[in-house]
Amino acid sequence: MRKIDQLTKTLSDQDKRHIADLIETGQTELLSHEGINERNILDIIKQIKEFELVYPDGLRAYVERAKCLMQKSEKKLHNFAHCVIERPDNLIKIKFPWGDWMHQFGGGNRGGKTLHVIDGRPDGRADEKEDPFNASSSTSNQSSEEYDANGTFAQDGNFVCPSEGEATPPSERTLSPAAMSTMEMSPAAMSTREMSPAAMSTREMSPAAMLTTELSTTPLFSTPLFSTPLSPASSSGEGCDPNGYRSGYISLCDEPKGRPQNETHTEETTQASGTLAQIDQYLQYEQIGLSQIDKVCFVLLAGGLGERLNHGDIKLKLLTNLVSEKTYLEYYCNHLKVFQEYIKRRKNKEVAIPFIIMLSDDTYEQTVTYLRRNQFFSLKEDQIYFLKQKKVLCFKDGEAHLDFVFQNGSFTLSRKPHGHGDIHSLIRKQINLDAFIEGGYNYLYFFQDTNALAMKVLFLCLGVSIEKELHMNFLAISRNPGEEIGAICRVTYPDNCKRVVNIEYNFLESILMGSGGKELVDEGGLSLFPGNTNSILFEMKRYNELLKRTNGVVPEYVNPKYADCERKHFVRATRVESMMQDFAFLYDCVGGEASGDVSHEGGGSNMGGYFYKRGRVGVTQLDRCLCFSAVKNDPVKAKSKVERGIHPECMFSAEADLYYSNCAFLQLACLYNGKELLLDELEVKTFKGVRYFLPPKVLFEPQFAFTLTDLVKKVTGNISIRRNSTLWVKSDALIRNLHLDGALIIGGGNSEDAVSLPIVLEKNLCVRNRGDELVALSDRGEENSEQLRIRGYKLVRSEALLISS
Repeated sequence: MRKIDQLTKTLSDQDKRHIADLIETGQTELLSHEGINERNILDIIKQIKEFELVYPDGLRAYVERAKCLMQKSEKKLHNFAHCVIERPDNLIKIKFPWGDWMHQFGGGNRGGKTLHVIDGRPDGRADEKEDPFNASSSTSNQSSEEYDANGTFAQDGNFVCPSEGEATPPSERTLSPAAMSTMEMSPAAMSTREMSPAAMSTREMSPAAMLTTELSTTPLFSTPLFSTPLSPASSSGEGCDPNGYRSGYISLCDEPKGRPQNETHTEETTQASGTLAQIDQYLQYEQIGLSQIDKVCFVLLAGGLGERLNHGDIKLKLLTNLVSEKTYLEYYCNHLKVFQEYIKRRKNKEVAIPFIIMLSDDTYEQTVTYLRRNQFFSLKEDQIYFLKQKKVLCFKDGEAHLDFVFQNGSFTLSRKPHGHGDIHSLIRKQINLDAFIEGGYNYLYFFQDTNALAMKVLFLCLGVSIEKELHMNFLAISRNPGEEIGAICRVTYPDNCKRVVNIEYNFLESILMGSGGKELVDEGGLSLFPGNTNSILFEMKRYNELLKRTNGVVPEYVNPKYADCERKHFVRATRVESMMQDFAFLYDCVGGEASGDVSHEGGGSNMGGYFYKRGRVGVTQLDRCLCFSAVKNDPVKAKSKVERGIHPECMFSAEADLYYSNCAFLQLACLYNGKELLLDELEVKTFKGVRYFLPPKVLFEPQFAFTLTDLVKKVTGNISIRRNSTLWVKSDALIRNLHLDGALIIGGGNSEDAVSLPIVLEKNLCVRNRGDELVALSDRGEENSEQLRIRGYKLVRSEALLISS
């Protein structure tokens, strides 16, 4: 340290303070490095000053905070000792009893597997006059309003068929939608390319021509179709598919064993009425939300690159799917544009919805350039607010020694982002929420960069927030016990302070292990603690008040990956982080008549140093297929996850989940209208080793329907879609009875930008053509874009029918 003493003599008093902080925090390895000299010590000081602009508490406070958190991490301690962990308050759970319709990979006898759908008649029978598919009726021997259709379950790391108990070999495992319904998902995407219908073999026809032209004279089906029941699965029997792996599902339309079919009308009607009541509840909340569509601002967290996906660009430029080839950013902007058009049409006012995007040093320039190059995808430049997250210093070990690189005579202190919890402090510093509130905005919707499904359920969540007067509303999904996704719980501290908060799965596991208990489950075996999707709706006035009192500072944590059993050394450098969802710790959900002042009390219940009394935090819990699928993994890791029975969270699964979600909403609309949705059994595809289901490629642009409310009005007949088919609805349309065996595009050209009358399809429309297909990339030196290479497949377009306005 003598060398440092000599070097500091020439420094200013302010610079000496920074050296003193390094000495005080034990950074001897850095200060005693043989390469340190008068020039690079000034560069080290400069980097510390830059850091303190990001972290105003200063280096010393940051290191001491890190040491404290690392000691807890090393000893597996947490802030929930002596707390009671319970199911959250203010929970609205809408769980549809999905049946086999999108879950069945097996066949067995395909004949007779059809659905009888209630259409409001007292006897529960469908109106055969409106049924061009001549579906036979059948009934279920069970009834449940919160049924989970997961037909396989994990046991010692293997998928097991409940009826047989035989493990499926890892090489043959496939994650079905049912298995996914309780696991974390994520949408994928890629770069932007203008979709040109002319690029494929198409037949274009106007709606008027459709009325007088027969498109197909072939029979509707050459083989019977599977129907799409939205009802609980039968526990008796199983199907086996031709691929040789077991399916634990049997069609509900099979006649229940041991009882006459004509004795089940009451149960069928009960089941249907229960399901219809749930759809009614969904629609009621959604319509409340739609009434306040002009009161919502949007916050997108997009600080990450696609490096883990072998993508050399920002994740926002990943493609959501290969049919429309829209990137995630274009997808989100398109929704905001449609919301604005809806407000203009329904409320007769022009708005430019505020769109806040949090970026990082890694993504800022690429994102801004991409938006400008594409004219902000029809949004106005001044309605988009760019926030840039800065980075904090990293540590190399549990003693909080700073990580650095010495190269070419210079020291570079390692830095990484502080976590997406920074969004709150950035909003406090750079966004005038008072002006938003004065402009009539009441809510902020936070969502992640690669969850396309988050937009589909926004107005349901908004309706719940309005109806229940929530200040913070988590969008959540059902989760399996022990699943690696944050759990939303009610925490009661020893001082009787209660909060509804997110607890990360590793903390929850240690809490349960420490108490000797197991995670509480419902009758279906699912956790009572909903899974956090990180889509969150904030009531703006209370949120703004909290920001002013706390500056948006949320609790911090460290999450090191240990390289040894003693938990001393790290696999890679770590840093102090924060999470967006931990803003919930700033609310106090109890207190009755307690004042609204911020508390600075100490103790275990004071997670962040502040909390605001009388906050109301709630949860909207939905089926995962409706609202959550994220992109996190490359194919190698995704394959490993599938083999362990975990959702792959990759490009392929995100695209399949987007189609699947649209099929699910279509099923709800058909059921609500007393109509049928008929699908072939789902295909299973393997791309780059990732084995996953692939539903028909059903894609609804928001110009057609961005809510279930819209879909109920615009799909009024029976629908059948054959395997490998593509239904892409790009503009406003009315779809009545439709049979599709191939590719159909409704709304060609620039219909997304056109203000025109809806396209009304013929009442009984049958479309049959060669369609298009997702196929694996060839290994023979095929020229493919990076977007396709990271997916491992491409869309081969053969033939499509285009119906334009």
